[in-house]
Amino acid sequence: MSQFWDTKEQNVEKGTLHPMAVLSPEEIRNLLPDFVEILKGKQKVAIGTHLNPDGDALGSALAVHQFLRQMGIQSEVLCHHEPPPNLRFLPGAEDVHTHPHSQDYDAAVVVDLDALDRLGSLRPLFESIQPLVLIDHHIPVESPGDLRIISTKSPATAAILCDLFFDSDFEITPLIADLLLTGILTDTGCFRYPNTTAHSLKLVASLLEAGASLPRVNEEVYMSRSLASVQIQGHAMSHLKLASEGGIAWVTLTNDVFNSVQATDEDTEGLVNELLAVSTVRIAGLLRESKPGKIRVSLRSRGDFDVAQVASLFGGGGHKNAAGCAFDIDMQSAEEQLVEALIRCLESS
Repeated sequence: MSQFWDTKEQNVEKGTLHPMAVLSPEEIRNLLPDFVEILKGKQKVAIGTHLNPDGDALGSALAVHQFLRQMGIQSEVLCHHEPPPNLRFLPGAEDVHTHPHSQDYDAAVVVDLDALDRLGSLRPLFESIQPLVLIDHHIPVESPGDLRIISTKSPATAAILCDLFFDSDFEITPLIADLLLTGILTDTGCFRYPNTTAHSLKLVASLLEAGASLPRVNEEVYMSRSLASVQIQGHAMSHLKLASEGGIAWVTLTNDVFNSVQATDEDTEGLVNELLAVSTVRIAGLLRESKPGKIRVSLRSRGDFDVAQVASLFGGGGHKNAAGCAFDIDMQSAEEQLVEALIRCLESS
């Protein structure tokens, strides 16, 4: 697939302990001694993840919290936003804080994050803490951290943690297994996305053997929706827009729509994926203005259509088939700019 955009050089420098971003499971496992060494003897560690946390972000952050507990290290999980309702069942979710309860951290671990801006209001805190460990599966936009464990081959950050801690002295308890299963399950779309691999399914099998409950996680994540989320999905589907002979589908949700059903941004979780259910659609977009003048965009695609490159045009990023960006302009202008870029992406194949 040809590209209609100018490819920007990635701002990624060699890491202090490992420069690669495409680590194999074995290479990830070999970094466990470095992870232990850099955190050994620390008194309190701040664990951070991205804005509007999803299952992989929270599952991974809370799993790291549990692993550090096994090392005898106190830690606090921090996030700019509170856990969404469908993820509050996760063990420890009630202890995720939007503001630090301490200032004496002597190390930090950041998970599921390709750029520090995604920490939101917590960025200054994490930039002030050393050493910093980054664990992620996105294409790096920045190169922070004293230790970076990054593998774009992994379907989820939770899968990297599985590769890191399996077959080690760390115990995969049923609690940890549920956390890691949630991360893999949500980032693979219940194993529907192309990032589902034989290896990731083997990891899930091992988590089930360790005590994870697939039925419970599925029930909590996907079958415990609010009335507002169902109503806003109904509005979205009845106002679906198409372009390029049905190859592109998108929905705009203005602040007025959110207010009409008393919905929040959390109530749109997973909605963009439903747009790909239309057989002709190859690229899908969801533009939502849950707050006046603040428009967040989620993009999904099939096959070789690279929506991460589209998102990068507007300061965003992500994966080839799942990405996002944001606009600080009115909805009509954002829609026009985004759809134009999506059409060019589709026609460049």
